[in-house]
Amino acid sequence: MRRLSVLLSLLVLAGCGRAATSAMPAGPAGPAAARPGYGVADRFDPGMLRMRLIGAQPGWPGPRLPLAPPPRKLDCGRLKCVALTFDDGPGEATDKVLDLLAAHHARATFFVLGQMVTDKSRDFVRRMVAEGHEVGNHSWDHAALAGLSADAVRRELDRTQDVVRRVAGVRMTLMRPPYGSTNHEVENVARQEGLAQILWAVDTLDWRDRDPAIVAKRCCSAKPGDIVLMHDIHPTTIAALPRLLDELDRKGFTYVTVSELLGSPAPGKQYFNR
Repeated sequence: MRRLSVLLSLLVLAGCGRAATSAMPAGPAGPAAARPGYGVADRFDPGMLRMRLIGAQPGWPGPRLPLAPPPRKLDCGRLKCVALTFDDGPGEATDKVLDLLAAHHARATFFVLGQMVTDKSRDFVRRMVAEGHEVGNHSWDHAALAGLSADAVRRELDRTQDVVRRVAGVRMTLMRPPYGSTNHEVENVARQEGLAQILWAVDTLDWRDRDPAIVAKRCCSAKPGDIVLMHDIHPTTIAALPRLLDELDRKGFTYVTVSELLGSPAPGKQYFNR
């Protein structure tokens, strides 16, 4: 009991000492309250803290839930920031994507499908969080949300929110509508769910053109402040990553998450770039 009490105290103190702890540390521009996590006073989630606390106990048979690194202080008004994003995973090659990003000290945002977060792939989501990447909601099964009722849209988002919270202990604050399919109804549901709609400025079309050279060239056309769309489920995209990361390095880009790029994106609002 004494060990449990001490650990609880340390976790609470650690949370109160940070601006936020979410799926990925958000940028410095917005207020901490806009970036929910178990360490934010007015968005305190005792259930999430309990999950982390239990998972840290010796002998606990369940997963040890990850903690995101501290928020970074970045000024994307001064730096050449680019937000690389990956949709439709986690897939079999997601760990390779994470390896390549780590080799370049790059952070990215992964918009995951709820049905893809399985017992086999859940460790990839935990690794995303632990390595400072951002996790976003891409619906449960890649439905075209604009063709659904408000209740059906909510189910698509809520099921994915629940599975990611369960396996990684984080609450996502971003969503990407599959196919970019959105309308006023989707916007309203996203706002109610506390999710900003993240679209893109650069589409690599890696789902269509399975050519690493083409994918890399399109990605490297990005300008400072752009959000780039890729997928972590295509082998050719993984093959393109070393080339495009080397080129973006050469151009002096800083790799940031979407929330680092935008600061505190507003729920429901659509974003294409900074």
